[in-house]
Amino acid sequence: MDSINKKNPISDESVEEIVRQYTILDTEAETVRRKDRGVIRGLFGNFYGKQLTVGIGFQRAYGSVLSGDYFELVKLPDENYLFVFADISGHGLPAYTTLIRLRSAITLGVKESACSVKKRGYLDPEELVRDIGTKFTDVMEAADSQDFASVVFTYIRNVNDKFYLRFFNRGMYFPLVVRKFRDKLVDLYDLNVEEKGWFPQKGGLLGYEFRSIRGKQYDIYPSCEFIVYEGDCVLFFSDGIVEARRGSGDREEFGFDRLKQNMFDHMSLFPQAVINHLYEEVYDFIGDLSGQEDDMTAVLIDFPLVR
Repeated sequence: MDSINKKNPISDESVEEIVRQYTILDTEAETVRRKDRGVIRGLFGNFYGKQLTVGIGFQRAYGSVLSGDYFELVKLPDENYLFVFADISGHGLPAYTTLIRLRSAITLGVKESACSVKKRGYLDPEELVRDIGTKFTDVMEAADSQDFASVVFTYIRNVNDKFYLRFFNRGMYFPLVVRKFRDKLVDLYDLNVEEKGWFPQKGGLLGYEFRSIRGKQYDIYPSCEFIVYEGDCVLFFSDGIVEARRGSGDREEFGFDRLKQNMFDHMSLFPQAVINHLYEEVYDFIGDLSGQEDDMTAVLIDFPLVR
C-alpha cells in the first residue's frame, strides 16, 4: 500500500504551478471578455449614427475557466453590420480553441469580402456567411476535431429608420423581439416558432463531421428576415439560460415561458437592468451556483424611439 501511495507523488511545487497557470488563464480570459464587452458597447454607441444601448450577461458554467459562448458585432465593408452569436460544443480549453477558430474564420471572411465590395459595389451576405462557415469547417477538418458550433449570423441593414435583420441560423435559438411604443410593451415575438406571419428557417450545426454526413446540403444556408423598428428590443440568448435546471430531483428547466415573463415584467427598464434581473431569476431558479451546468450568455439590444 505504501508503495502505491508513493508512486508518482505530486509535489507542493507542482500544485503551486498548476494553481499559478490556472490563475493566469482565468485572468487572461476575463481580460478578453471585458475587452469584448467594451468593443461591443462602443459599436452600438455609434450604430448607423443611432444611439443604441445594449445589456450584456455572460456567466461561465460552474467550475469552468473558459467559455464556448461567443458574440461579436462586426462592421462590414458595405457599411452594414454582422452580429454573430454562437455556442461552441463542450467546455474549457477545447471549446475555447474552437471558438478562436470560428472567430478567425469571421475575421478572414470579412476581410476578403472587402475585395468583392470594391469590385462589384455590393456585399452578398449569404456568400459571406457561407465563406465563413467553409473556412471554419476546413480548419476543423485539418485539426481532425469532432467539436462543432451552433451559430446565428445576423446581417443588419438600416433603411428609413427600419432595421432589417436577416438571420442565417445554424443550430442556435432565434432571439426574442419585444415591440414597444413610447416605452409601453405592445407585443412579444418568439422567433423560434411560426406565428404572426413569421416562418423561421434554420440549418444544421457547423462542424467537420456534419459536413461529411450531409455533403452538398451542408453548404445550404437557409435565411429569413425580420424587420425591427425603433423602439423594439432584441434578446439573443444561449441555451444555457432556457435549459438551466433546478437542483432538486424534478430537474425542471427554466424554459421559454419564464424568459418571456421576465421580458414582460422588466422591459421598461434600461437594457442592462433587464439582463441583471434575468440572471437573478435564473440563479434563484437553479437554487445553487454549483448547479449551473452550461455557459449562460444573453445580449439585449435596444433600438430607441426617435424623439
